[in-house]
Amino acid sequence: MHIVLARHLNKRLIELYANTQGETVGVLRKDGSYEYRPWLGFVDRERALKSGKPVKLLVSRVGQQGETRVVWKDIPKGRHVQGCLTSSGAYAVTDWNIRLV
Repeated sequence: MHIVLARHLNKRLIELYANTQGETVGVLRKDGSYEYRPWLGFVDRERALKSGKPVKLLVSRVGQQGETRVVWKDIPKGRHVQGCLTSSGAYAVTDWNIRLV
């Protein structure tokens, strides 16, 4: 199984896979607003600690890609996914799953 994230853009739901290109993800700023940075995929916690700074990512759903479909779980309002911000964009941080912060 593979992890998939999804974010809303107006009424569209944009799915973010490890190999998705040309999309962005919201990064929470200290003032509470969001800055949209290029989506880079997933990175493990160890590599994230060496690659960039920890951030909170704005996504709407976390999913597990099965053989035929994605099984989605909505993220509660006010919760975020742990991310890693680099000069090139943002990754979602994984170990065996996605961590909500």
